Amino acid sequence: MKICFEEFKDEIDTLVGFLTSDTWEFYGTPNQNSERIRESYEKHYYTGDDCKTFWVILDEGIKVGMIRIYDLQDDSPLFDIKLLSKYKGMGIGTITVNWLVDYIFNNYSDKERIEGNTRQDNYAMRCVFHKCGFVKEAHHRKAWGSKNGKLYDAIGYGITREDWQNGKTTPVNWNDFKC
Repeated sequence: MKICFEEFKDEIDTLVGFLTSDTWEFYGTPNQNSERIRESYEKHYYTGDDCKTFWVILDEGIKVGMIRIYDLQDDSPLFDIKLLSKYKGMGIGTITVNWLVDYIFNNYSDKERIEGNTRQDNYAMRCVFHKCGFVKEAHHRKAWGSKNGKLYDAIGYGITREDWQNGKTTPVNWNDFKC
């Protein structure tokens, strides 16, 4: 399986088709509507000075996912990844996040870290974070709202340039003080 990444270039109809073709279970809005996607596009949610979006493409030219990098003007950019359900569990998420980390650290010399967040019950994404060298840095209880009204814990991960360069992970000291 060969995967390539192609920067999003004003393909709004393709974007709408992609985002409305699946259910995004671990997102606040699991079923997106085309009007909201188009409004977000007009507000530079997918492209602009502060963000970039890339398609995840299989060797047959099939767009199986997308990754949006945002807060690029901050010291610690974040990202959002979406893979079509039928392509999950194939290692595409790990390949994509590894590519993303390489892309940011190789193209943005001022970035010292990258951050990402997921719901506590999104075990596949949590495994991807770990496989890609990210370290769990935060656990926010009942902080991730859902369409059904249930609140989930949010888990924050990060990777530093130093860890990436040295191929290591430096764990957080969760017991750094005593009362």
